[in-house]
Amino acid sequence: MTPDELRKKLEESGIPVGEGWGTTPGGPTKSPLLERQKDLLRQLEGLVQKQIEVDMQKSAELHVALRRIQRGGGE
Repeated sequence: MTPDELRKKLEESGIPVGEGWGTTPGGPTKSPLLERQKDLLRQLEGLVQKQIEVDMQKSAELHVALRRIQRGGGE
């Protein structure tokens, strides 16, 4: 079956061809799976940002400790 024949059969069956995803007569289409993945990725983004902040703070504390050691351990 050629692509043109397949397109014609789909159109005869009432399936729109060439319009692409995104809209239906009822409004925009959304995949529940993709929506859930987007939510999880947003949560992951927040967790990663918090971990970066914690790591940067720890790095600064370790840098200060290193400088104290290099200068003889005094404050």
